[in-house]
Amino acid sequence: MRVAGPDDLSALYRFEVLCFREHRFRRDHIDWILRHERALTLVEDGPEGVTAAMMLLFEGSVCRVLSVAVAPEHRRRGIGTRMMRAAETTCQERGLSAIRLEVSTSNLAAIEFYRKLGYRTDGVLRGYYSWGEDAYSMHKATLPTVSDPLPSSHMT
Repeated sequence: MRVAGPDDLSALYRFEVLCFREHRFRRDHIDWILRHERALTLVEDGPEGVTAAMMLLFEGSVCRVLSVAVAPEHRRRGIGTRMMRAAETTCQERGLSAIRLEVSTSNLAAIEFYRKLGYRTDGVLRGYYSWGEDAYSMHKATLPTVSDPLPSSHMT
């Protein structure tokens, strides 16, 4: 896995077209993400090019997953899970409290994937997507919760 930069724009746009038949990011949107100082794009390369990509945006103490995709012929091999774990590790390293994402309410496979990774639904975002579709807002804490201190056994 590696960090992508502006030189990866053409390859990432081709990958976006490969992975998403509809409602894909425009080339200029991918370019914006690659150049944004608070964004990070992680890619996994294979012998024939990009096999997986994830785009993250850091917003205050939260990381937002903008997109995660695995090439069709490489799906169901744990790559998506590895990408999401890398995002969570990145959040922990940066001291961020949570990671969040939005997912189409009709994308049942993705919803189940995120739930299995420990993401919880916050609510429904009505008409979230530009084409009018609703989305679930989901999140996961990335920092360990501070537990109460152990009670002292003897106080003098």
